[in-house]
Amino acid sequence: MSKKFVLVVASLAYDGIETPENKVDMLLGGAGTYICLSLRNFSSDYSIISVVGKDFKIKDLNLLKRCGVDISGIKIEQNNKTFYWSCIYTDNFEERITTKTELNVMESFNPIISKNKSNPDILLLGNLHPEIQLSAINQLNNKPSAIILDTMNYWIENFWDTLKEVISKVDIISINDEEAEMITGHENIKMSAEVLHSMGPKYVIIKKGKDGAELFNFEKTYVANAYEVEKVIDPTGAGDCFIGGITGYLSQSSEVSFESIKSAIDYGTSIASFNVENMATKNLLNLSMSDIETRINKLNR
Repeated sequence: MSKKFVLVVASLAYDGIETPENKVDMLLGGAGTYICLSLRNFSSDYSIISVVGKDFKIKDLNLLKRCGVDISGIKIEQNNKTFYWSCIYTDNFEERITTKTELNVMESFNPIISKNKSNPDILLLGNLHPEIQLSAINQLNNKPSAIILDTMNYWIENFWDTLKEVISKVDIISINDEEAEMITGHENIKMSAEVLHSMGPKYVIIKKGKDGAELFNFEKTYVANAYEVEKVIDPTGAGDCFIGGITGYLSQSSEVSFESIKSAIDYGTSIASFNVENMATKNLLNLSMSDIETRINKLNR
């Protein structure tokens, strides 16, 4: 069986992160980075469509390339800077406060999908402006076996009409319980899932933080456990790792189905759990499939 092609449309960024024990700045981040470093554990071909500024380091491009990412879809804008984001986590990671957001190149980002990338087996839309997500969908030549969407409360609050159109075109949506309530008005996640199904997606994944996640496919439901790590060091990018792991597993599956997504969630959960045990992307760079599957076995005991 030939390798499947995964196309990722997501941000690359530099992050500043302050936790109760650590403070770092200008580390490689952005949803696209965490997603691609999660995908590297799977045997699919994958490419990212993104944009960076003149300050984006060659060593970071080379890092992505060494991890198997096709970087030909990364546009470098010589007259602008890379997207920058910083945050502070409060004690016990109860709250994350964004301290700075500099959109820079992301402010005018228009994704251009070349002809040789316009027929992916899976399209993963990272947490981006819905206009960018919609543009990417509209440039595809054929419908992929799955279009997977990640989004967040900011887009729900400020760009709902466009996001609603994006949601109507995707197969799988992954959001947290608060975002699900924002969209549907229901605190009960089963009722939220029913509303989301009516909007278009066949599969709805609702994340519940330390309580794991639930997968809905109309009448079918799967409750996935979270992996309890001994100590959280930095939760940045955990959601991106989760969706990256799900996408990676599905790219190796013979079909996208309720059963394959159930298994995929376990892989996403495992990768995300490793990610939070170190600062930024540090743990992802040395992670092996053996590590991931060992933790999945513990998860399902």
